[in-house]
Amino acid sequence: MRKLKGLVIILVVMMVLIMQGNTNEAEAASKYIKVEDYIEHIVKEMKWDIDKTSKQPYIDVAMDKGILKKGDFKDYSAYLTRTDCAVIANRLDEYINLWYGYPKDVYEFLKDCTLFENKLFYTTEGSFYPEGATRNTYPEELFHEEVVMPILGEYFKDDNWKDRGLRTGYEYIRDKEGNIVKRYMEIGVVPKRIESLNIDPFDKNSDIVKAWNVITDGERQLGAVLDKRISDIKDVPKTKREAVASIVSKGIIKGYSNGMYVQNREFRGNKKITDSGAKNVIQLVLNPVKRARISPDGQLIRTTKLPKNYKDYKYILDCFPNKYYEMNYDFMYRPGFHDGTVDKSSYHYPKEIDYDFLYDSSYNYQLKLDMDKYEYYDTALLKLERYLQYLFNVDYRTVDDKWKEGLASSFSSYNVDWRLDLWLDNYIKAMKKNGVIIESQLISIDPGTLYDNARNLYVRVYVKYKVTANNVNVNQDGILYGDYTTLTNLKSGEWREGVYDIEISDVYTMESIYQWGVDTMSYITDWVFEDSFK
Repeated sequence: MRKLKGLVIILVVMMVLIMQGNTNEAEAASKYIKVEDYIEHIVKEMKWDIDKTSKQPYIDVAMDKGILKKGDFKDYSAYLTRTDCAVIANRLDEYINLWYGYPKDVYEFLKDCTLFENKLFYTTEGSFYPEGATRNTYPEELFHEEVVMPILGEYFKDDNWKDRGLRTGYEYIRDKEGNIVKRYMEIGVVPKRIESLNIDPFDKNSDIVKAWNVITDGERQLGAVLDKRISDIKDVPKTKREAVASIVSKGIIKGYSNGMYVQNREFRGNKKITDSGAKNVIQLVLNPVKRARISPDGQLIRTTKLPKNYKDYKYILDCFPNKYYEMNYDFMYRPGFHDGTVDKSSYHYPKEIDYDFLYDSSYNYQLKLDMDKYEYYDTALLKLERYLQYLFNVDYRTVDDKWKEGLASSFSSYNVDWRLDLWLDNYIKAMKKNGVIIESQLISIDPGTLYDNARNLYVRVYVKYKVTANNVNVNQDGILYGDYTTLTNLKSGEWREGVYDIEISDVYTMESIYQWGVDTMSYITDWVFEDSFK
């Protein structure tokens, strides 16, 4: 009898396990979506006609439209991954919304152009030359008729230059000896005096100039996402990375947070995507206004639970807390700020700092033909990052001339102010004597916080770091480099966090150029953040 009862129990357990397994399989089937079902959903949403006599009508039409490509999948009945969902969605987005809203040939041509003084300069040996030809050998008259007019002349035929027409010529960059080092195809407008051989610039509000800026800014954003905004991008096959980055930069798939102040997100491309998630992706492709907002440097923007002073900014990043944005600005400590007597034109909130503001002549941001649109701006931010990396990572046991050079080169006065070398030597001497070790765990810079105070630019940063020293109760400029360093409640070996505004400035060098970087007199202080929330 006992044996019979035992057998019954075993059978019951087995039945439960089988039923549970079937339930799990059913749940998986209802939760995740297969490739073929994803394609069918897209075709139905697009209302594309299908061949009902075909064995795989939805696959066939997707192939025909370029949404699917031969070799994409070995098994259409397999579950769809997040990576493949993104790749297909990006193709659909390009099919519907084109490339930043422009046809592919216009996009590819303008992407390879430089805009300088509102004229286009074709600078690369792109796909628009006949096989074997280069910009140095291809006749400009043919380039104009076979490239410029079919692409720009046709698409922008209703632009505000249409009554005068386009003109193409050559522009040269020469070295000091007069030798040609670069040659450009110059594209602009026929002068009012037709007999003139000059090329006039486009109107700054022309559709061509607007298109170039949209494409240039879009490519810059895409590059930022690809380079530094997806923490697990290396898990995505190389051939699919750009499509994944593109779908992220468009705000269609957001990914998963890696924590506060962390400026990249996890994509989880190898994971299966749910049925509802995949269908939502397609809805966002079809309805761009519903997508997440993404910053110019490729970060997710938060639109709810905003800081009290959110109107000071163009956007609020999702990974930064409200207190980061609510900290006082440097100009708030100027006499007359709070009673309104200070000149309001002498300071500017982050929302007021745009491209035109930065490239105003008073900031000495004067571009040259062979410079990228954001070259000075990006260089200054890279130097700020270098400054923080060297400042918050130094060890008295290993500090050397390489470290000294690294920190020195982040300053705008590098190779200009001889005192910088002396100040760094004094710091190294003091920190060695005190056994100082500084280690950072996280450094985050938000370019969207850039503001102006009396023609001085400041950028807000966050740092998590640890200071170890024999004695922390000494002059702190011997612990962390900077004359007025103020670290409150500093304890040796304890991790701490800080939010700081760092000044960026320019210095006129011996080479007669303006060199941008961190201001030589910059320093780290906890006082401003603490004072902001008293």
